[in-house]
Amino acid sequence: MSSMKGDDDTISMPPLNMATIESFGEAVLAEFFPEALKQPMPVDLLHLVDEVLPRYGIHVTPASAVEMGDNLGLTDPSGTLSIDVLLLDDLWDQLLVGGPIANRARATVAHELGHCILHVPVIRKRRASPYGQHLLARVAREEVPAFKCAEWQAWALGGCILAPRRTINMVSNPTVAKLANIYQISISMMQQHLRRLRISVPGM
Repeated sequence: MSSMKGDDDTISMPPLNMATIESFGEAVLAEFFPEALKQPMPVDLLHLVDEVLPRYGIHVTPASAVEMGDNLGLTDPSGTLSIDVLLLDDLWDQLLVGGPIANRARATVAHELGHCILHVPVIRKRRASPYGQHLLARVAREEVPAFKCAEWQAWALGGCILAPRRTINMVSNPTVAKLANIYQISISMMQQHLRRLRISVPGM
């Protein structure tokens, strides 16, 4: 299986700025979970995984630590139609339980969904190119600007899906902790997300 993840290297992607990524996030929510654009609330990722994403050809399934290696989630860009996403079985169990214990699982699923939307189509197109091997070469992350980095883009889109700017702006007297609690993500992820959005609140 081809992994879309990597701590030290990445695939250089077409450049995307935050405004574009935010528009992708809003489009995803409008299609998959429009309630999350109306008021501050956590996205029901378990419902998306079980009921919604399979209708769009995205299938998320648990996998053992042996299969996953050091990865929490893996997106397989092979094929031409459906997309398979593997989630470490411990995280899958946490997603089923819900609550704060599921924060990491929710972030991982949103991140992999970012890869499905932004990068799988690009990779499939590049594989059909005579220059595919060059276009798909993995490079050190420090050599790639953030706006071209597949991992940065996927985390940015994942954040916009989980906590869209539109509803963040509806929260009265926001703090990092308050926002993290509303959207059911970790304080660390919320801090990073707010920095990308250039929103400053107490607790940054």
